[in-house]
Amino acid sequence: MSTTGTIDRRDRLDYETFVQEYLLPAKPVVVTNAFPEWRALEKWTPEFFQKQHGDKTVLVAGEKVRLGDYIARVVAATPENPCPYLRETRVRELAPELGEDLSPFVKYALPNWLRGVYPHPGLHKHMNRASEVELFIGGRGTKLERRRGEHEAGYNGLGGALISGFADLHYDPTACPVLLCQIHGQKQFTIFAPSDTPYLYTKGRHSMIDSLDEPDLERFPLFKKATPIRFVQQPGEAVYVPPFWWHATKMLSVSIAIGSTFANGAHWPGVIEDVAREFGGDKPAVASFIRSFLKADGAVKARLGERLGADTHFKDPAYVGPARAAFGAARAVKRFFTST
Repeated sequence: MSTTGTIDRRDRLDYETFVQEYLLPAKPVVVTNAFPEWRALEKWTPEFFQKQHGDKTVLVAGEKVRLGDYIARVVAATPENPCPYLRETRVRELAPELGEDLSPFVKYALPNWLRGVYPHPGLHKHMNRASEVELFIGGRGTKLERRRGEHEAGYNGLGGALISGFADLHYDPTACPVLLCQIHGQKQFTIFAPSDTPYLYTKGRHSMIDSLDEPDLERFPLFKKATPIRFVQQPGEAVYVPPFWWHATKMLSVSIAIGSTFANGAHWPGVIEDVAREFGGDKPAVASFIRSFLKADGAVKARLGERLGADTHFKDPAYVGPARAAFGAARAVKRFFTST
Protein backbone atom coordinates (compact mmCIF):
# COMPACT_ATOMS: atom_id res chain seq x y z
CA MET A 1 0.00 0.00 0.00
CA SER A 2 1.15 3.53 -0.73
CA THR A 3 2.44 5.87 1.93
CA THR A 4 -0.22 6.97 4.37
CA GLY A 5 -1.61 10.42 3.60
CA THR A 6 -2.33 13.21 6.05
CA ILE A 7 -5.30 15.36 6.96
CA ASP A 8 -5.30 18.97 8.17
CA ARG A 9 -6.22 19.64 11.79
CA ARG A 10 -7.49 23.18 12.43
CA ASP A 11 -8.43 24.63 15.81
CA ARG A 12 -11.69 26.64 16.03
CA LEU A 13 -11.68 27.11 12.28
CA ASP A 14 -13.65 30.19 11.23
CA TYR A 15 -16.48 29.56 8.81
CA GLU A 16 -15.18 31.60 5.87
CA THR A 17 -11.82 29.81 5.96
CA PHE A 18 -13.64 26.48 6.14
CA VAL A 19 -15.66 27.36 3.05
CA GLN A 20 -12.72 28.59 1.00
CA GLU A 21 -10.12 25.98 1.99
CA TYR A 22 -12.23 22.85 2.56
CA LEU A 23 -15.90 23.06 1.55
CA LEU A 24 -15.46 24.43 -1.97
CA PRO A 25 -12.30 22.40 -2.82
CA ALA A 26 -13.94 19.25 -1.37
CA LYS A 27 -11.01 18.67 0.98
CA PRO A 28 -11.45 16.79 4.28
CA VAL A 29 -10.45 18.39 7.57
CA VAL A 30 -10.53 17.74 11.31
CA VAL A 31 -11.71 20.77 13.27
CA THR A 32 -10.69 20.76 16.94
CA ASN A 33 -12.76 22.64 19.52
CA ALA A 34 -15.50 22.62 16.91
CA PHE A 35 -18.51 22.88 19.24
CA PRO A 36 -17.30 23.96 22.71
CA GLU A 37 -20.76 25.22 23.73
CA TRP A 38 -22.42 21.81 23.48
CA ARG A 39 -23.69 20.49 26.81
CA ALA A 40 -23.46 17.02 25.32
CA LEU A 41 -19.68 17.06 25.77
CA GLU A 42 -20.10 16.76 29.55
CA LYS A 43 -23.52 15.15 29.65
CA TRP A 44 -23.59 12.37 27.05
CA THR A 45 -21.96 9.37 28.69
CA PRO A 46 -22.95 5.70 28.64
CA GLU A 47 -24.39 6.17 32.13
CA PHE A 48 -26.52 9.10 30.95
CA PHE A 49 -28.12 7.14 28.12
CA GLN A 50 -28.59 4.08 30.30
CA LYS A 51 -30.24 6.04 33.11
CA GLN A 52 -32.21 8.66 31.18
CA HIS A 53 -33.13 6.77 28.01
CA GLY A 54 -32.54 3.12 28.88
CA ASP A 55 -36.17 2.12 28.27
CA LYS A 56 -36.20 3.50 24.73
CA THR A 57 -36.19 0.96 21.89
CA VAL A 58 -33.47 1.21 19.25
CA LEU A 59 -32.57 -0.84 16.19
CA VAL A 60 -29.14 -2.47 16.43
CA ALA A 61 -27.87 -4.98 13.87
CA GLY A 62 -31.39 -5.49 12.56
CA GLU A 63 -32.90 -6.19 15.99
CA LYS A 64 -35.01 -4.02 18.29
CA VAL A 65 -33.44 -3.80 21.74
CA ARG A 66 -33.69 -1.68 24.87
CA LEU A 67 -31.11 1.07 24.74
CA GLY A 68 -30.13 0.30 28.33
CA ASP A 69 -29.39 -3.32 27.47
CA TYR A 70 -27.39 -2.27 24.44
CA ILE A 71 -25.33 0.21 26.49
CA ALA A 72 -24.42 -2.62 28.88
CA ARG A 73 -23.02 -4.54 25.89
CA VAL A 74 -21.12 -1.44 24.72
CA VAL A 75 -19.41 -1.00 28.08
CA ALA A 76 -18.45 -4.70 28.23
CA ALA A 77 -17.17 -4.87 24.62
CA THR A 78 -13.56 -5.68 23.79
CA PRO A 79 -11.65 -5.74 20.49
CA GLU A 80 -11.82 -9.55 20.65
CA ASN A 81 -15.56 -9.51 21.37
CA PRO A 82 -16.95 -6.25 19.94
CA CYS A 83 -20.59 -5.27 20.06
CA PRO A 84 -22.52 -4.18 16.96
CA TYR A 85 -22.82 -0.52 16.04
CA LEU A 86 -25.83 1.63 16.83
CA ARG A 87 -26.02 3.72 13.68
CA GLU A 88 -28.53 5.91 11.86
CA THR A 89 -30.68 6.44 14.94
CA ARG A 90 -32.41 9.77 14.52
CA VAL A 91 -31.77 12.02 17.50
CA ARG A 92 -35.13 13.72 16.97
CA GLU A 93 -37.03 10.45 17.21
CA LEU A 94 -35.07 9.00 20.13
CA ALA A 95 -35.64 12.09 22.29
CA PRO A 96 -36.21 15.55 20.76
CA GLU A 97 -34.89 17.26 23.90
CA LEU A 98 -31.42 15.86 23.13
CA GLY A 99 -31.19 18.51 20.46
CA GLU A 100 -30.88 21.13 23.20
CA ASP A 101 -27.55 19.54 24.15
CA LEU A 102 -26.26 20.16 20.60
CA SER A 103 -26.91 23.89 20.53
CA PRO A 104 -25.88 26.05 18.80
CA PHE A 105 -25.67 23.56 15.99
CA VAL A 106 -22.21 23.26 14.48
CA LYS A 107 -21.73 25.86 11.75
CA TYR A 108 -19.72 23.67 9.37
CA ALA A 109 -22.87 21.64 8.50
CA LEU A 110 -24.83 24.77 7.62
CA PRO A 111 -26.66 25.96 5.67
CA ASN A 112 -28.43 22.67 5.05
CA TRP A 113 -30.74 22.73 2.05
CA LEU A 114 -31.90 19.10 2.28
CA ARG A 115 -34.91 19.59 4.53
CA GLY A 116 -37.96 20.98 2.79
CA VAL A 117 -41.16 20.23 0.89
CA TYR A 118 -40.83 18.24 -2.33
CA PRO A 119 -43.43 17.43 -5.01
CA HIS A 120 -43.03 13.64 -4.96
CA PRO A 121 -43.67 11.56 -1.78
CA GLY A 122 -40.61 9.38 -2.35
CA LEU A 123 -38.39 12.37 -3.04
CA HIS A 124 -39.82 14.22 -0.03
CA LYS A 125 -39.04 11.26 2.24
CA HIS A 126 -35.59 10.74 0.74
CA MET A 127 -34.42 14.33 1.12
CA ASN A 128 -35.82 14.84 4.61
CA ARG A 129 -34.49 11.48 5.81
CA ALA A 130 -31.03 12.45 4.59
CA SER A 131 -31.21 15.70 6.60
CA GLU A 132 -31.66 13.99 9.97
CA VAL A 133 -29.01 14.30 12.68
CA GLU A 134 -28.10 10.73 13.62
CA LEU A 135 -26.67 9.14 16.76
CA PHE A 136 -23.80 6.62 16.64
CA ILE A 137 -22.74 4.51 19.63
CA GLY A 138 -20.22 1.66 19.82
CA GLY A 139 -17.77 -0.07 22.15
CA ARG A 140 -14.08 -0.94 21.92
CA GLY A 141 -13.40 -2.71 18.64
CA THR A 142 -16.76 -1.86 17.07
CA LYS A 143 -16.52 -1.05 13.36
CA LEU A 144 -18.87 0.67 11.00
CA GLU A 145 -20.41 -2.46 9.61
CA ARG A 146 -21.98 -3.35 6.32
CA ARG A 147 -25.50 -4.71 6.11
CA ARG A 148 -26.01 -8.11 4.57
CA GLY A 149 -26.60 -7.67 0.89
CA GLU A 150 -24.93 -4.26 0.57
CA HIS A 151 -22.09 -5.84 -1.39
CA GLU A 152 -24.54 -7.21 -3.94
CA ALA A 153 -25.15 -5.27 -7.12
CA GLY A 154 -28.93 -5.42 -6.67
CA TYR A 155 -28.95 -4.07 -3.12
CA ASN A 156 -31.14 -0.95 -2.89
CA GLY A 157 -32.36 -0.67 0.69
CA LEU A 158 -31.38 -0.04 4.28
CA GLY A 159 -32.82 -3.20 5.83
CA GLY A 160 -30.99 -6.25 7.05
CA ALA A 161 -28.72 -7.29 9.86
CA LEU A 162 -25.18 -5.97 10.02
CA ILE A 163 -22.18 -8.19 9.43
CA SER A 164 -20.21 -7.88 12.65
CA GLY A 165 -16.56 -6.99 12.24
CA PHE A 166 -16.82 -6.29 8.52
CA ALA A 167 -15.45 -2.80 7.91
CA ASP A 168 -17.80 -0.84 5.68
CA LEU A 169 -15.64 1.38 3.52
CA HIS A 170 -18.19 3.56 1.76
CA TYR A 171 -19.18 7.05 0.74
CA ASP A 172 -22.45 8.76 1.63
CA PRO A 173 -25.50 8.90 -0.69
CA THR A 174 -27.12 11.78 -2.60
CA ALA A 175 -23.70 13.27 -3.51
CA CYS A 176 -23.63 14.88 -0.05
CA PRO A 177 -20.85 15.52 2.46
CA VAL A 178 -21.15 14.51 6.10
CA LEU A 179 -19.94 16.18 9.28
CA LEU A 180 -19.14 13.72 12.07
CA CYS A 181 -18.92 15.12 15.59
CA GLN A 182 -17.26 13.11 18.37
CA ILE A 183 -18.84 13.63 21.79
CA HIS A 184 -17.44 10.84 23.98
CA GLY A 185 -14.50 8.49 23.48
CA GLN A 186 -12.12 7.93 20.59
CA LYS A 187 -12.72 6.76 17.04
CA GLN A 188 -10.23 5.78 14.34
CA PHE A 189 -10.91 6.88 10.77
CA THR A 190 -9.55 5.51 7.52
CA ILE A 191 -10.43 7.60 4.47
CA PHE A 192 -9.53 7.52 0.79
CA ALA A 193 -9.79 10.19 -1.90
CA PRO A 194 -12.16 9.62 -4.84
CA SER A 195 -9.08 9.24 -7.04
CA ASP A 196 -8.36 5.95 -5.22
CA THR A 197 -11.68 4.43 -6.33
CA PRO A 198 -10.07 2.19 -9.03
CA TYR A 199 -8.08 0.45 -6.28
CA LEU A 200 -10.91 -0.11 -3.78
CA TYR A 201 -12.92 -2.89 -5.47
CA THR A 202 -16.21 -1.05 -5.26
CA LYS A 203 -19.81 -1.89 -6.05
CA GLY A 204 -21.99 1.14 -5.83
CA ARG A 205 -21.12 3.11 -2.69
CA HIS A 206 -19.36 0.22 -0.94
CA SER A 207 -15.96 -1.43 -1.12
CA MET A 208 -15.67 -5.21 -1.18
CA ILE A 209 -12.49 -5.14 0.93
CA ASP A 210 -13.54 -6.66 4.24
CA SER A 211 -10.52 -5.70 6.36
CA LEU A 212 -8.55 -2.49 6.17
CA ASP A 213 -6.19 -3.62 8.95
CA GLU A 214 -5.22 -6.87 7.24
CA PRO A 215 -6.38 -6.65 3.62
CA ASP A 216 -6.23 -9.79 1.50
CA LEU A 217 -3.86 -8.57 -1.21
CA GLU A 218 -4.22 -11.81 -3.15
CA ARG A 219 -7.92 -11.08 -3.62
CA PHE A 220 -7.46 -7.30 -3.84
CA PRO A 221 -3.98 -6.72 -5.32
CA LEU A 222 -4.73 -3.19 -6.56
CA PHE A 223 -5.48 -2.06 -3.01
CA LYS A 224 -1.77 -1.61 -2.37
CA LYS A 225 -1.85 1.33 -4.80
CA ALA A 226 -4.36 3.22 -2.66
CA THR A 227 -3.26 5.93 -0.20
CA PRO A 228 -5.13 5.68 3.09
CA ILE A 229 -5.42 8.62 5.45
CA ARG A 230 -5.67 7.40 9.05
CA PHE A 231 -6.29 9.49 12.12
CA VAL A 232 -7.97 9.38 15.53
CA GLN A 233 -10.91 11.63 16.35
CA GLN A 234 -11.18 12.98 19.90
CA PRO A 235 -14.16 14.44 21.79
CA GLY A 236 -15.00 17.95 20.67
CA GLU A 237 -13.67 17.37 17.15
CA ALA A 238 -15.64 17.48 13.90
CA VAL A 239 -14.54 15.62 10.78
CA TYR A 240 -15.68 16.99 7.43
CA VAL A 241 -15.92 14.21 4.82
CA PRO A 242 -16.60 15.64 1.34
CA PRO A 243 -18.83 13.96 -1.26
CA PHE A 244 -17.48 10.73 -2.76
CA TRP A 245 -14.67 10.38 -0.20
CA TRP A 246 -14.46 6.79 1.04
CA HIS A 247 -14.41 6.32 4.82
CA ALA A 248 -14.61 3.66 7.51
CA THR A 249 -14.36 3.85 11.29
CA LYS A 250 -13.35 1.72 14.26
CA MET A 251 -14.02 2.51 17.92
CA LEU A 252 -10.97 2.68 20.19
CA SER A 253 -13.10 3.09 23.32
CA VAL A 254 -16.76 3.50 24.18
CA SER A 255 -17.75 6.03 21.54
CA ILE A 256 -20.73 8.39 21.26
CA ALA A 257 -21.03 10.66 18.23
CA ILE A 258 -23.52 12.35 15.95
CA GLY A 259 -23.47 12.76 12.19
CA SER A 260 -25.09 15.37 9.98
CA THR A 261 -25.42 14.87 6.24
CA PHE A 262 -25.93 18.21 4.53
CA ALA A 263 -25.86 20.04 1.23
CA ASN A 264 -25.88 23.65 0.12
CA GLY A 265 -24.80 25.65 -2.89
CA ALA A 266 -21.39 23.97 -3.00
CA HIS A 267 -23.02 20.56 -3.50
CA TRP A 268 -26.46 21.26 -4.98
CA PRO A 269 -25.59 20.57 -8.65
CA GLY A 270 -24.36 17.10 -7.66
CA VAL A 271 -27.42 16.50 -5.50
CA ILE A 272 -29.70 17.48 -8.39
CA GLU A 273 -28.06 15.01 -10.78
CA ASP A 274 -27.97 12.19 -8.22
CA VAL A 275 -31.64 12.61 -7.28
CA ALA A 276 -32.82 13.10 -10.88
CA ARG A 277 -31.04 9.89 -11.87
CA GLU A 278 -32.49 7.91 -8.94
CA PHE A 279 -36.08 9.15 -9.13
CA GLY A 280 -36.27 9.91 -12.85
CA GLY A 281 -34.94 6.54 -13.89
CA ASP A 282 -35.84 5.85 -17.51
CA LYS A 283 -38.40 8.68 -17.60
CA PRO A 284 -36.64 11.75 -19.03
CA ALA A 285 -39.64 14.02 -18.41
CA VAL A 286 -39.66 13.14 -14.71
CA ALA A 287 -35.92 13.64 -14.41
CA SER A 288 -36.22 16.99 -16.19
CA PHE A 289 -38.98 18.13 -13.82
CA ILE A 290 -36.93 17.10 -10.78
CA ARG A 291 -33.93 19.02 -12.07
CA SER A 292 -36.05 22.12 -12.68
CA PHE A 293 -37.74 21.91 -9.28
CA LEU A 294 -34.50 21.41 -7.36
CA LYS A 295 -32.75 24.18 -9.25
CA ALA A 296 -35.56 26.55 -8.27
CA ASP A 297 -35.65 25.16 -4.72
CA GLY A 298 -31.94 25.86 -4.38
CA ALA A 299 -32.43 29.42 -5.63
CA VAL A 300 -35.00 29.98 -2.87
CA LYS A 301 -32.86 28.44 -0.14
CA ALA A 302 -29.77 30.38 -1.22
CA ARG A 303 -31.61 33.53 -0.10
CA LEU A 304 -32.30 32.22 3.41
CA GLY A 305 -28.85 32.66 4.90
CA GLU A 306 -25.96 30.69 6.41
CA ARG A 307 -27.94 29.31 9.38
CA LEU A 308 -30.69 27.67 7.31
CA GLY A 309 -31.52 24.34 8.94
CA ALA A 310 -30.08 25.14 12.37
CA ASP A 311 -33.50 25.55 14.01
CA THR A 312 -35.26 22.61 12.33
CA HIS A 313 -32.78 19.74 12.78
CA PHE A 314 -34.63 18.36 15.80
CA LYS A 315 -38.19 19.08 14.73
CA ASP A 316 -40.57 17.09 12.57
CA PRO A 317 -40.13 17.90 8.85
CA ALA A 318 -43.71 19.24 8.83
CA TYR A 319 -42.41 22.06 11.03
CA VAL A 320 -40.72 23.70 8.07
CA GLY A 321 -44.09 25.11 7.01
CA PRO A 322 -45.15 23.15 3.93
CA ALA A 323 -47.62 25.73 2.66
CA ARG A 324 -45.15 28.61 2.79
CA ALA A 325 -42.28 26.53 1.44
CA ALA A 326 -44.37 25.05 -1.38
CA PHE A 327 -45.67 28.50 -2.33
CA GLY A 328 -42.16 29.93 -2.45
CA ALA A 329 -40.89 26.99 -4.47
CA ALA A 330 -43.80 27.24 -6.90
CA ARG A 331 -43.07 30.92 -7.49
CA ALA A 332 -39.41 30.08 -8.07
CA VAL A 333 -40.33 27.33 -10.55
CA LYS A 334 -42.56 29.80 -12.42
CA ARG A 335 -39.75 32.34 -12.58
CA PHE A 336 -37.37 29.63 -13.76
CA PHE A 337 -39.60 28.57 -16.65
CA THR A 338 -40.45 32.13 -17.71
CA SER A 339 -36.77 33.09 -17.75
CA THR A 340 -35.67 30.22 -20.00
